[in-house]
Amino acid sequence: MFRRATTDLRGELRMKRWAHLALLSPLWVASAAAQSQSQLPEYRVRLDVPTRTIDAQVTLDVATPTSIHVLFRAEWDGYPGLERRLEKVEAWGQRGPLTLEQLADDAGHHRIVMEASDHVTISFRLVLGAEGPPEFYHRVSQLSDDGGHLIGADFLPRIWLGDSRPGRHPAIIWLTGLPLDWRALSVATRAGTGYEVEDVRAAVFILGALRTRQLNLGPRSLTTGIYGTWPVPDDRVLGAVERIAGALHRIAGDGWGNGRYIVGVGRGPGSMSGMATGGQVIGRSGLVYVMGTAPANLEFERWRHVAAHELTHWYIPTGFRFDGDAPSWFAEGFTDYFALKIQLAGGLMEPDQFLAEIAERLTRYQQSPLYGKTSVAEAEADFWRDDAYRFIYDGGTVAAFLLDLGFQDRGRSLERAVKDVRRDTPITTEKLTAALSGGFRENAWISAWVADGTNPDWDSELKRYKLEWRNGSLVSLNDWVTNALSSIRP
Repeated sequence: MFRRATTDLRGELRMKRWAHLALLSPLWVASAAAQSQSQLPEYRVRLDVPTRTIDAQVTLDVATPTSIHVLFRAEWDGYPGLERRLEKVEAWGQRGPLTLEQLADDAGHHRIVMEASDHVTISFRLVLGAEGPPEFYHRVSQLSDDGGHLIGADFLPRIWLGDSRPGRHPAIIWLTGLPLDWRALSVATRAGTGYEVEDVRAAVFILGALRTRQLNLGPRSLTTGIYGTWPVPDDRVLGAVERIAGALHRIAGDGWGNGRYIVGVGRGPGSMSGMATGGQVIGRSGLVYVMGTAPANLEFERWRHVAAHELTHWYIPTGFRFDGDAPSWFAEGFTDYFALKIQLAGGLMEPDQFLAEIAERLTRYQQSPLYGKTSVAEAEADFWRDDAYRFIYDGGTVAAFLLDLGFQDRGRSLERAVKDVRRDTPITTEKLTAALSGGFRENAWISAWVADGTNPDWDSELKRYKLEWRNGSLVSLNDWVTNALSSIRP
């Protein structure tokens, strides 16, 4: 679900990420028999930060003869070598060592055949050394001298009994070995000195000598945790998160679910030339990082946009119930547009900068080898290809912008149309495009654009809204953009 790094027109490394990773849906339904054979597994995890090593033990009781399956993640969308981080895995019961059989179907899949009831302990050692380029930092668990993050889906094995794989993997997790000035930030429920999680795959821990701030937004709260040395003051980082979250709260309303959320803000380990930014959301936990040697303001602006994009995913597509998967042009392209508009509305971006960002995406979109040859919907079949990914993101962003112009010209807003369609469940592409057209002629192009890739006449459409397309730049006439797009009207 995560994608490889690519290079944009400025030569900066940018990250790709599929929004539905934020939705940890059950993969299998557990049989009652398998569930009744075990108590809640207990994961005791000891960290050794200087060596980037995790030593862990998992204990569980097995009531009847069965098989125990232990599954470590071996690959994550092109991030290489995860199985090579596993230095050892052992198991024993009350009567001595147990045999771990490595199954051929998955490098990280082990099985223990139990011939009698027993109290079982499984131990493993994992070294969190990165195999891939640094721009993959956010995809997997990482530790550095300043802090890091642990993703349960990555560093904890899934464990189940019998042949049925349960949909969720509840557990209790203890973390030890943290440096004295470090602490952990998580949305997991505290269970004494440990954490009780509904699914180990959704467990996320932000670690380090954290500088934190909590923001309350009606029925939800958002805690930001920063670690590492930043080239801009913490207040600037924390203030940006709060403004982004506040604008999202206004746009999404009840589409942003109630409860507690966290976002970890970190710098990647090691060094690299240029700049890399990346992020993801997993359930109600977010990770956004930056690293490199770019000028501080440019680095901060790029990080800020990734943060706005990732936080918006708590609304799009998480708050929408589609009949199937959400189309990428909506889940990613519209998210990227709203990330820009949220920054504009939050006072984090000036109107001219907003237009420059739109112009950059429109230029890339029109220069794509896929432009005029296929639709964004058809391009999803090759989503993991760099040209298809960029085409879908940029196409969705500029389509959302042009639609918003049409709504604003009628005294309405794109966010209102999106909010209305969210409640018309289950959502189909036909329902979505009908809502986005608004029932008026100016936005009627959206249906053909999705279906077969027919593009509107961008020049004439932009002129309709007092915008001029000049040599790759968008020029606002009569201060239109200042008046119409500098405020959000949910």
